[in-house]
Amino acid sequence: MIRFRFSGRSAGNTPVERAVGCVEQVFLKFSMLTIVILLALICISVLGRTFFNWPIPDDVVLAENLMPVIVALPFAYATARRGHIEVEVFTSWLPQQFLKPLSAFAHLLALLIFSAILWCVWIGVLKDLDSGQYYEGELALPVWPAKLVFVIALALFCLRLLMNLCEDLGLKKAPEIQQPSEHLS
Repeated sequence: MIRFRFSGRSAGNTPVERAVGCVEQVFLKFSMLTIVILLALICISVLGRTFFNWPIPDDVVLAENLMPVIVALPFAYATARRGHIEVEVFTSWLPQQFLKPLSAFAHLLALLIFSAILWCVWIGVLKDLDSGQYYEGELALPVWPAKLVFVIALALFCLRLLMNLCEDLGLKKAPEIQQPSEHLS
C-alpha cells in the first residue's frame, strides 16, 4: 500500500516561506475535506430525494459554493511544488540556460493575469456585501462567501507566484528538495 505524500519539496528557507507553506498545506487539506463533504451532501440529497421525497434544501447552490474551495485553495500548493501541467513542445529543445528566464516570464505573466482576476473578484465581493445579494431558494444563502474564499485562495496563489518569480530571478534561494529515504508503505 502506498500512502499519499503531501510534499516532495520543502516549504522554504525563511520563516515567512515556512508560514506560507503551512497555510498552503492547510488549504490543501481543507480542500480535500471539502470534497468529502460535497460527496456526502450530494449522496444524502439524492438518497433523501429518491427514498423520502426530502432532499437537502438548496443542495445545488451549496454544491456550487463548495467548488471554489475545492478548486482554488490548492492553487498555491501546486505552484509551490511547480506541479502545474506544462507543455514542453518547444522548451525541451532550448538549452538549459534559457529555462530559468522562461520560467520567470511565465510566473510574471501569471502574476499579472491572476492579480487582475483577484482585483476584479474582490470588487465583486465588495459589491455583493454592499448590496446584500443572495441566492433565491429556501435558505437564501448570501453570494459573497464563496467569492471571498476564491479571493483568499487567489491572494495566496499570487503571493506564491511572486515567491517563485523571485526564485527564478535569483533573488532568493530555492528550497531544498527532500528526497524520500525509502519507499512509503
